[in-house]
Amino acid sequence: MIQNRIYNYFERNPQLHVLFIFDKMDIIQTELEDVKEWADGYIYKVFDGAWFNTKYAIENTWKDKRIVLLFPVGTYPHSEEQQLQFPLLDMLKANMEYKEDDYASFMQQYNLPERFRSFIKKNIAEIMSSKINNILNGHIDSNTFSEDLVCRAFISNYLGEKKLLDWETIIIKMIILDATSEGKKHADFWHKLSKNVDASKAINDKLTKLFGVSYNLNLPQKMKYVAECMKYNCITQLLDAMPGDSYKQYKISNSVVLDQVNKIYEWGTHDRMLSEKFIQSMRVLSSDIKEEEIINIYGIDANYFYFTEALCWPILKEIVEKKLMADPEDVNDRMRELALKLPVDSYIQIVIRFIGQSALFYMQIRSLGTLKLNSTKEYVNKYITEFYQVDMFYRRTLEAYHELLTKENPIELVLNAAKRQLDLEYAKIANLLNLEWLTCVEEKGVWFTETGLKHQEDFYANESDPNVKQVVIISDALRYEVAMELMQRLAKEKHMATIEAYQAMLPTETKFCKPSLLPYHSLELFGTDMAVDGVVLTTTEQRTAHLNKYRDGGICVRYEDVMNGDQTSTRELFKRPLVYIFHDIIDEASHSQSPFEVISACRKAIDQLAVLIKRLHASWNVTNVLLTADHGFLYNDMKFEDKDKHSITDISVEKKTRYYLSDNTEKIDGIIKFPLEKVSAIKSQTPLWIGVPVGTNRLAASGGYNFAHGGASLQEMIIPVIRSQQKRTNKTKKVGVTLMNPNLNMVSSRLKFQLIQSEAVSMTVMERKIVCCIYNGDDPVTQEKELTLNSADATNLNNRVYEVTLNLNKSISASMLQLRIYDTDDRLNPLIRETVKNNTMIEQDF
Repeated sequence: MIQNRIYNYFERNPQLHVLFIFDKMDIIQTELEDVKEWADGYIYKVFDGAWFNTKYAIENTWKDKRIVLLFPVGTYPHSEEQQLQFPLLDMLKANMEYKEDDYASFMQQYNLPERFRSFIKKNIAEIMSSKINNILNGHIDSNTFSEDLVCRAFISNYLGEKKLLDWETIIIKMIILDATSEGKKHADFWHKLSKNVDASKAINDKLTKLFGVSYNLNLPQKMKYVAECMKYNCITQLLDAMPGDSYKQYKISNSVVLDQVNKIYEWGTHDRMLSEKFIQSMRVLSSDIKEEEIINIYGIDANYFYFTEALCWPILKEIVEKKLMADPEDVNDRMRELALKLPVDSYIQIVIRFIGQSALFYMQIRSLGTLKLNSTKEYVNKYITEFYQVDMFYRRTLEAYHELLTKENPIELVLNAAKRQLDLEYAKIANLLNLEWLTCVEEKGVWFTETGLKHQEDFYANESDPNVKQVVIISDALRYEVAMELMQRLAKEKHMATIEAYQAMLPTETKFCKPSLLPYHSLELFGTDMAVDGVVLTTTEQRTAHLNKYRDGGICVRYEDVMNGDQTSTRELFKRPLVYIFHDIIDEASHSQSPFEVISACRKAIDQLAVLIKRLHASWNVTNVLLTADHGFLYNDMKFEDKDKHSITDISVEKKTRYYLSDNTEKIDGIIKFPLEKVSAIKSQTPLWIGVPVGTNRLAASGGYNFAHGGASLQEMIIPVIRSQQKRTNKTKKVGVTLMNPNLNMVSSRLKFQLIQSEAVSMTVMERKIVCCIYNGDDPVTQEKELTLNSADATNLNNRVYEVTLNLNKSISASMLQLRIYDTDDRLNPLIRETVKNNTMIEQDF
């Protein structure tokens, strides 16, 4: 037994050379006489009075050994006189004395002050246990030892942890444990904690100091009051308590305490491993603090500090019902604030995105001004500078809405009603624009010759260059607004891209428009198809054979074949002088007429084309890339009743939902007719007219109604031509940055502020990396926070707003501090220098 305890001294203290044993009762020597052998490397020596020989042996003969030196009937030299008569005093001071009591041995081992004797004596058995010893290993010495430290080790062990936890994490894990269904683990924890008086007192004192309440062993959910207090104060800490507030007994007014409570809540809600369980546990334990009651007292516009999902639902409901259409600018601002205050992966972020995109839609409609313009050129300019954003915001709103449908939410009926209203508003404004557009075309347009746009049928003649290698991507139904969003993605790349609007042929139908993007001598109507130089080009092989007649080595390929090709074959492919790539995700998704698939396909098209263009430049060494579409489309996410479909009695060669071909020139209400040869390069043996609905109406015919094309709306006719070149960029200007609110106040040792990236990243403006920090004079008093301002979204300011939180990391007494924001490339000249009012003093209690 004694031998094992001797071994423990050396195992706990690898630097220990000599263990001195003063055996005043001659008990230890008697027991050690029975020891038959010692472990390798150990020397057991009973002192024989030869001081010099013993000292020499320790320093020389036994210098690599672990020495157990026993002094029979000896006592430790405590007095000055005894120490002067003890020749090995220097060795005794540099090593350790064997203590019969474990607690005394422990205190000696760490050279602990006498004030810890009672605590250690009471808890020594648990402290010396292997689990606690492992947790404390590396954390304690004479300078760092504290009762707080050991109590945290006890509680960490009760929680099943193998490492020392801080108080924040202990409280978070206690909340999580208290709401889980792990009955045995829950019971074991509280049983162990209740048996340790010091650990119980430590956590009780900590909770009471922070929350004014502690755990309650008489409740099934023992952390219930703590969770309720945390939830209430996290939500209402910036508000003065109202008389009708039935929860105000939980109110914490001390800013230092609030700072510590906020740290616990933020850690619990943002830690990757804990957040999901913590949020769920808080929801269970604090369910009696009802968000609806808080809103009834303080209102939806109150300055709540943190937002739970349950708090958001009634706020969002009232915003949608009363403010979305009436004040979309304010709604947009509120959605930005809410989005920044909630976890990025929260389901409610989808709802916020739906409402925010709806607000942007209504804001854009408000800003349009008159839709009665003087020329077709003005209408085209109106669309490519302003109205395309109406289409884009409508599509993005539907994108969020379709994602919403996968989960239930408590304001589902309100959101459904808002979505139906949005559908009606979009249908009305899109129809009005195109009514005015086609009326202007009929009166002044001269067969679309005055739009100021280049014509689709001239694409090859305009864009081909036999002196350079080119790749042409034709993305079926890539509407202009989708291409504009793609441009935002391309703006972040090192290659340069520009976009230009072209005018598609009529009918805006794939079988006519797509082949017209190839070189040709003639386009002729062949039944209900179109022949290119006398051949209907329906297969990729036929298109390749045709292209070779104009460009030796030219080839047509499918997008899927390019992306699935191996490295060798792909590199060989792009050595050819001209490659046409046919990309067909949007139009293909429309065949099912599923609203989910069409909107999703637009997003996939953007993702796929951004990657394809980047690879063409970076991986396949293509300098010149052209991207265009055969046509755009109309899209309405609503049911078309039979009464909404325009019936046509004209005898027609072909009839679809957005056009028909006929030789009848008579006028028909709601239909505008154009000679086919005037609005396209297609020749026909007999004169034919193309009839299209005025506005965005659909014809009663075979084909799609939600997703439709073939007509003469701006959305169908205006197509993008993106030119992307791999070349050295001359970007010298970085995006600007400004503070949203210069009146900065530090609350609870924390400063939260918002920055605006003043312009989008573009082909001429590059991203900027910044670093933010708060200073007291020239002394930094927070950690530095680095951000990359790289949003390329020119249409939605919300996507260029960044929220930054800086926490004081040292105690300061100054009432005025300074926020400085630097470009990471220039740490001498701040971009922003703003005074911060320090409303709190900080004490680091953890």
